[in-house]
Amino acid sequence: MKLKVSSISSLNAIHVTAPRRGAASIVAIAVLVILSGIMAQQVRRVLMERRQMRNEVAYLQTEKLANAGLLLAQKSKSENAVWTGLTWNLPPGSIHQTNSAEVVITVQEDSCTVVARYPANAEIPFQVTQTRKLAP
Repeated sequence: MKLKVSSISSLNAIHVTAPRRGAASIVAIAVLVILSGIMAQQVRRVLMERRQMRNEVAYLQTEKLANAGLLLAQKSKSENAVWTGLTWNLPPGSIHQTNSAEVVITVQEDSCTVVARYPANAEIPFQVTQTRKLAP
């Protein structure tokens, strides 16, 4: 039995290309796994940044509520010398669609303490406490 040279070379070509197809599949799968890991890391990072930004906004809102409470105390005390404070509840929708706030103002002699909580309906709200001396 005689084999032609052309038939031998065609047999070798088949055997050589078959392992390359399997290797290419393995490389493609490895690249996809690596890219999936990178994308998962990016999504996790974006979600953490979003949560951090939301927390910063809520804290700044709490500080602004405390400052507003101090201004309200100064104005009320100047209008009425026996004013001792109040609890100011802001329902959901007045600041944010779903978040409520609470500002407790207490005045003792010439000192005012304001405690602001926002969002008050959250499990753990931000709280800012400010104490100032009220000018006569």
